[in-house]
Amino acid sequence: MDEKLLDSKATFLSLDLDDRLLRALGNMGLVHPTLVQAKAIPLALAGKDILARAKTGSGKTAAYCLPVLHKILQAKDELSVNSEERKRTRSLILVPTRELAEQVSKYIADLSKFCGKDITAVNIATNAALHIQAPLLAESPDVVVSTPAKILKHLVAKSTSLETLETLVIDEADLVLSFGYEEDIRGILAHLPKIYQSMLMSATLNKGVESLKKLILTKPAILRLEDDKEESSSLVQYVVRCTEEDKFLLAYVILKLKLIAGKCILFVNDIDRSYRLKLFLEQFSIRACVLNSELPLNSRYHIVEEFNRGVYDYIIATDESDKMGEGDTKEDEEEEEEEAVEETEAAEEAKGEEDAEEENTKKSKKLKSKTKKRKRGQDKEYGVSRGIDFKGVAAVINFDFPLSARAYTHRVGRTARGGRRGMSLSFVTKEDAKQKTVQANEEPVFERVAVQQRKQGSEILPYKFDMAQVDGFRYRANDAMRSVTKTSIREARIKEIKQEILNSEKLKAHFEDKPRDLQFLRHDKELHPQQIQPHMRHIPQYLVPKIAGVAHADGVATTPEVGFVPFNKDAKRRKGGRRGGNKKSKSGDPLKNLGKKRR
Repeated sequence: MDEKLLDSKATFLSLDLDDRLLRALGNMGLVHPTLVQAKAIPLALAGKDILARAKTGSGKTAAYCLPVLHKILQAKDELSVNSEERKRTRSLILVPTRELAEQVSKYIADLSKFCGKDITAVNIATNAALHIQAPLLAESPDVVVSTPAKILKHLVAKSTSLETLETLVIDEADLVLSFGYEEDIRGILAHLPKIYQSMLMSATLNKGVESLKKLILTKPAILRLEDDKEESSSLVQYVVRCTEEDKFLLAYVILKLKLIAGKCILFVNDIDRSYRLKLFLEQFSIRACVLNSELPLNSRYHIVEEFNRGVYDYIIATDESDKMGEGDTKEDEEEEEEEAVEETEAAEEAKGEEDAEEENTKKSKKLKSKTKKRKRGQDKEYGVSRGIDFKGVAAVINFDFPLSARAYTHRVGRTARGGRRGMSLSFVTKEDAKQKTVQANEEPVFERVAVQQRKQGSEILPYKFDMAQVDGFRYRANDAMRSVTKTSIREARIKEIKQEILNSEKLKAHFEDKPRDLQFLRHDKELHPQQIQPHMRHIPQYLVPKIAGVAHADGVATTPEVGFVPFNKDAKRRKGGRRGGNKKSKSGDPLKNLGKKRR
């Protein structure tokens, strides 16, 4: 955790938390609270409603989990061991995605490690059917973690009751609303008691959060602990304008030469695209995990967990936030367009941008209509660009540029977290007559993003590759692309799902019984190993750019016996080499020498 986010003057001991929680915090190596924790925990313990705005990685989860658990322990300490009031559901934590629900549940388990049976928490944001989860809720667990839609189903089915609820927490409140859970939340509120404490945690305070605040909070303490300028200074943002073909070429060069050091997330806009990119990178022995809504929840969670542990360096994540309803609103687009027009001071250019935007929206509608057919097998409560706790991400690559400015913000927020520095690199596709893609022109969305970033005191800088050096890799990239067909993508997609379903079944058993065996489950296996050409695995020495010393450090193509032998050698070297070789071979063959003398 960055020192700027910590309150060095305060300690968790000074917050008057339960000794069992303090012991767990010590076991986790936490001594000083973050700023949001130091401000929010005392207010929560005093029974105040809270609306907290703090950036990602600032410790919001602990800011609400610690007071929730402390209040439960305090209430149970005042009751006798046999009291029936000990079995009550006292807290409900609502999150937008199943992945975030898993992380919150794990964090509560870590905090309640020394609480014995005094804390029981249940995560119902899983794929399990209602009748399977009903017995768990019948035990009246102290804390229920869920998505709004799932808990509402249980309330309607009368599987549980929230009449004894004392604390309601909504994490990532702005995302909960943008995912279309507003009606679900209104339905949940109808089942709650008249008096309870509420906490809303959010990275942004938009109009939706303001309306939720009026609906749920009563005279709340509002904490604004995020400085946009300070956050933007730790994130360096680049953009590359290129063709669709160059996207794959540049991704290959960047990852193979390790031009970006550390862990990296590559975002795409479609599940097919994620497998296309994975199969392409496989040709060069660049292994990456695929993360999308079709994979089972256990597999998705395990992939994130292993990525955080450093098992995998690259994740190809499908950002489906546009399908969840988390796009730019008309008001956002209008505001940003007006500012863009003022800055350009050219009416014709502005008109051209508007026309391009209309064309782009038509194309995005076509994309949505195509993806609707595939939605059946996808998880509606999946989210990857926001909420998931990716740790130690050095860079985010927007392989496909997001479809909204809001999605861009959430994507790049996966790096430069907790005060650390990070980098984002976005590919913006040019108009290309050869490439008939749905996202042929991404400029209108990029312009909105650029305006938004300038408002926050940040700038997206153009990054120019030395294409003279990069072009040497083009024939290899084209060769690899030819083997990535629609049929191979479809087969890879089916194979991956089958493989991960098997992994998911194993994970269910191993999560509790044999946690050490999980390390043997790999999520980055080659999907089509028989199609990989051996010479593509290595970079020949003559192709390695002079500036790419990292490739040498990695041991790639530094030995002459490996790599692809070039066909276009220098004529002088070829002639001299043949003569030298022939002379040596002839001296070893007396019959050939005899024939030469007779001539």
